Amino acid sequence: MEIQIRKISIDDYGYDPPHTELLISNNDFSARREEYIDDSFWLNFGIELQSFPKNLKDEVVFGFGNAESDNPIFLRAFVYDSVGHSALEVKITRQSSPPYSASAHFYILCEVATLNLLGKELELWIKSGQNDFIFRTNDN
Repeated sequence: MEIQIRKISIDDYGYDPPHTELLISNNDFSARREEYIDDSFWLNFGIELQSFPKNLKDEVVFGFGNAESDNPIFLRAFVYDSVGHSALEVKITRQSSPPYSASAHFYILCEVATLNLLGKELELWIKSGQNDFIFRTNDN
């Protein structure tokens, strides 16, 4: 797993969320997207990931709605079997007319501890005020 987040530009007056670039990969597939994302979304996602899973049906979602909605960035941590194996669902879209539309949808199989660590690292990154975030593991 590799996740890179870079704040490309930040509104000096604080009116607009940072212009952010996300690159995410499971080593076989990857997706990249630029979007305006408020730091609170990363912080909340990180905090929720740290206590994931609360039970076998627990999910932690970054984005709005569900994977079928028109979110430009949708991430979902979930448990996919009865013994607690987990994955991160990744769906990145660009809603536009052809030939400018694009979509990537894949899964990253990972240990629960990896998702917990990702959450902690996201929280530390947002609280640090740094512009760049890199998270790499040997998980699929």
